[in-house]
Amino acid sequence: MKILLASDCYIYQTNGVANVVMHLARELRKLGHEVRVLAPSKDRHDCKEQQDYFLGSVPAWYYPDSRVCYARHHAFIEELVAWKPDVIHLHTEGSIARRSFAIAARTGAPLIMTTHTDYAQFIFGRFRNTLPIRLLMHAYGKHIYRYAAKVIAPSEKARGFVMVQAARDRTVVVPNGIPLERYQKKVEPEEKKALLARYGLLDNGCILVMVTRVSHEKNIIEILQYFPELRRVLPQAQLLIVGDGPERQRLETYCVDHDLSAYVRFIGRIDPDEVYRYYALGDVFVSASTFEVHSMTYLEAMACGLPLVCREDACLKDVLVNGENGFMYDTQTAFMEAVQRILRNTEVRKDMHQKALHRAEEFSVQRFVERTMDVYNQVVSQRS
Repeated sequence: MKILLASDCYIYQTNGVANVVMHLARELRKLGHEVRVLAPSKDRHDCKEQQDYFLGSVPAWYYPDSRVCYARHHAFIEELVAWKPDVIHLHTEGSIARRSFAIAARTGAPLIMTTHTDYAQFIFGRFRNTLPIRLLMHAYGKHIYRYAAKVIAPSEKARGFVMVQAARDRTVVVPNGIPLERYQKKVEPEEKKALLARYGLLDNGCILVMVTRVSHEKNIIEILQYFPELRRVLPQAQLLIVGDGPERQRLETYCVDHDLSAYVRFIGRIDPDEVYRYYALGDVFVSASTFEVHSMTYLEAMACGLPLVCREDACLKDVLVNGENGFMYDTQTAFMEAVQRILRNTEVRKDMHQKALHRAEEFSVQRFVERTMDVYNQVVSQRS
């Protein structure tokens, strides 16, 4: 099958959407499908790398690290039209969407769209459930999904977004998946010891790890605010934050101002092929975000056997089974009780380690691709 994947986030960005598109492209190509990708370039210059097409772009004013394509007509578009894809799978609603709509219109290829972001929450925050905002987002969804034969939601939470309601009869849930083997590599004790020493961490069995984009919507500040009290009841506790983003400097300053720097470490961006080493340093994975749709890092942490302690959120349905592979919390007290229960009880930690590994199998990239291909085959057969 000829499959065009289109996204405003791809190899030049570091986020969950980019990872989903990269995993999907790689696995579909392994299965023998002819896959091309259309995405913004990292600068104003157009380029083509094998079967990946990158249109010249400029920084987006509305979000750091995002890019906006500015060319309406381009030779790459003509080449993709001439190629005549069997299906077009669009993963974002930004500047690439208009180009994808045009290719679909000119080729007759069915268009599938995946919704990865709750724009009501992202843009309007606590006002997202007010009537004017709900009406606005419903109208936006009706507009943006008007050409989609199917809309893929990575979770039931995403299926419930107001903007998706206009296409609810065409919406199907397909959970994201990850290449489990990338995260289930063995880290030798000597290597772990060297990494801990590099970052000034103690191998004391009390390391909380976060792998995340360091941005406002991830609510990292909440964990930092909880930490002094956690240290009071669990003095060995340390925090490892892996990732980068626009909030890093502010959060590092917060740690200095509140005397947290001695046991909180900001690692920065890590090569995706190396991130499993940093999960291996942790004893429990933590997250305070309620912005996630179907977080890849939750799946990665489980694949590494880490118990999860995450703020209660609808995106955790079928991912975190409370009391089995981790705990959900909704208060500071619940957070501290969950972390202590895991870190102070070896048997609980071992049991949750095994259940995390087992749960991760449900979210392998192979299962993700199989489910996605079922959607492709359905829309293609409906057109024939």
